[in-house]
Amino acid sequence: MRGVTIQRASPPQLQENMKESTSTTGPLKLTTSQLAQLSADTDGGTANALLGYEDMLSFLNTAIADGTNTLDSQSTFWYEQAITINGNDPTSFGNIFIHAATDYGLAWDDKSVVFQNLSDKIGLAVISGTLQTGSLQTINSMLEDDIGTSLQYGGMTVGGWGGSFYYWDTPYQGTETVGEAIMADPAQYDKFVATTANAIVVAGNSAIEQLGLTFSTGSVTNEVNEFLNILNVGVPTIVDSAVQTDVKAEVIARAFEEDVLGQSAAGDPNYINGYLYLGNNWFGDSQWIATGAVSSSAIKVTDNAELDALRATRISEQDTKSGDAATNIYSAIGIAATAAATGQLTLPSELQKAPGATISASQTTSSVSLNLPTVPQSLVNATLQDILADISHGLTSDFLSPLVNVVSTGLTDVINVAGGVLNTLTAGISSTTSVATTSHHAGSGNHNLLESIFK
Repeated sequence: MRGVTIQRASPPQLQENMKESTSTTGPLKLTTSQLAQLSADTDGGTANALLGYEDMLSFLNTAIADGTNTLDSQSTFWYEQAITINGNDPTSFGNIFIHAATDYGLAWDDKSVVFQNLSDKIGLAVISGTLQTGSLQTINSMLEDDIGTSLQYGGMTVGGWGGSFYYWDTPYQGTETVGEAIMADPAQYDKFVATTANAIVVAGNSAIEQLGLTFSTGSVTNEVNEFLNILNVGVPTIVDSAVQTDVKAEVIARAFEEDVLGQSAAGDPNYINGYLYLGNNWFGDSQWIATGAVSSSAIKVTDNAELDALRATRISEQDTKSGDAATNIYSAIGIAATAAATGQLTLPSELQKAPGATISASQTTSSVSLNLPTVPQSLVNATLQDILADISHGLTSDFLSPLVNVVSTGLTDVINVAGGVLNTLTAGISSTTSVATTSHHAGSGNHNLLESIFK
């Protein structure tokens, strides 16, 4: 198995030794022979979506190697992720995230759509566009195919589209961006937060299961820091995404509350956008009171009727789930421990060349490098503030922090024995044998995987 370096300062690139692309960005023009191959493999853009994706990614990789790629980083990332999603790679964090987001978004609207059929329709729309234009298209054009097909065939809405978190600032309807469409509608925003939170929980827990990561309970501050670093492995777009910090923080806080505290991803129906529900008055009218968190809420509500509608939806969505995916961090730790007991941990496809490759204490692998961005302290602080506000229904974090720390430090530490397997593999090994490391862009050098993740 050959080692792969994942670079995450910009969207992940899965190729090794990539050459710089040309400075001009735009659609990537294909050759006559490439278009002929794509057409033949897909029956003119009507069948075999996965084979078409394989062709397009091969064309893209050739352009990257030649230094002739004209696609921007977001467009390149879309093609790289599309093949694992359409191929339903069970070890790919990107595929796991999109499946979870789509399943949850559809369940939110009581829709039932076969994911593969939807993915194939999106793929064939992109392939047909490529054959018509003679080029691999940029993300703006592809979003019309991706979101448009999801809306028309799947009956989805933009708040439940799996790509919303990463392509937040990308136009998809004229000049309107994905994020603007979501922020303009409080109901779509509520759905987006729940859908994305659940998806990053599922992907984060997959990272725990596949790599044997450790999560230790303690003070809320320490737990949030560890949780964010786990998510950074499974969902590096928490840093790369253009979503503003206050929205990211709300999504991650909801994920923490679901994964660690066992709450619903739909959110607390009695505490919404900084407003606390007090029940109905004698006349049957709902009563809401503004808390100190209203001013910092990303979404501003206009009246009680809007809050009532959001509350009714949250109540109806409390049991919404995305299939059988693990949404409890302690269950994920248990699964990882079981995997470790067998002596094997499966590498995610982002880290492997051979599908299904595993590592164990009895075998050696070439260098595997997780080149992750450092989680900004501002995001850690904003997430912690949101969690404390949710726990306290709007009381200030300054008031609550001492109390929460005292309560939380009494919890028993959770040790993931699977982490010991990777530590054994990576401790004190020379450069000529197996090593699994992670390097942070803000730091220097390579460090032990488990140690550097939770410093």
